[in-house]
Amino acid sequence: CVPVYGGSGVAQQISELKRGTEIVVCTPGRMIDILCTSSGKITNLRRVTFLVMDEADRMFDMGFEPQITRIIQNIRPERQTVLFSATFPRQVETLARKVLNKPVEIQVGGRSVVNKDITQLVEVRPESDRFFRLLELLGEWYEKGKILIFVQSQEKCDALFRDMIKHGYPCLSLHGGKDQTDRESTISDFK
Repeated sequence: CVPVYGGSGVAQQISELKRGTEIVVCTPGRMIDILCTSSGKITNLRRVTFLVMDEADRMFDMGFEPQITRIIQNIRPERQTVLFSATFPRQVETLARKVLNKPVEIQVGGRSVVNKDITQLVEVRPESDRFFRLLELLGEWYEKGKILIFVQSQEKCDALFRDMIKHGYPCLSLHGGKDQTDRESTISDFK
């Protein structure tokens, strides 16, 4: 098995691909980089028998639709394709219709069902009020356990990280703009 992903050295990944493998686990962007760089000399996708796409909805959210489409076009049509998605937006449904032959849909739980152990609260606030409200919520919840905060972009993640540190909250930031070593270290530290 060869992992092929950005944020870590491509030379090692290319070396492992050249030796041959039965399984490649990849991110779309890095796979396209390798395919384009090598014109198919390092690896090609013509012998792929099974294609598994996990978190297809998230890949579309992150703008990987062109890369996914290009990868699929390079794989032989008589493959078995499995697509996993937490949600099923129109883009994913369109892709599924294009790339799946006689698909079987397996739905776990109802559509839009939330884990019963999770409480979701939504507060609509002007941008200018959000950070101070976050500080209020942290005052209530900080001592009760670990907290994950999701933001819209890498830039907002970095800005929030700096603001949290300024306000005395020891925290970590994690996003795709950090190299793989930093991401792994952050995840390990959070655990």
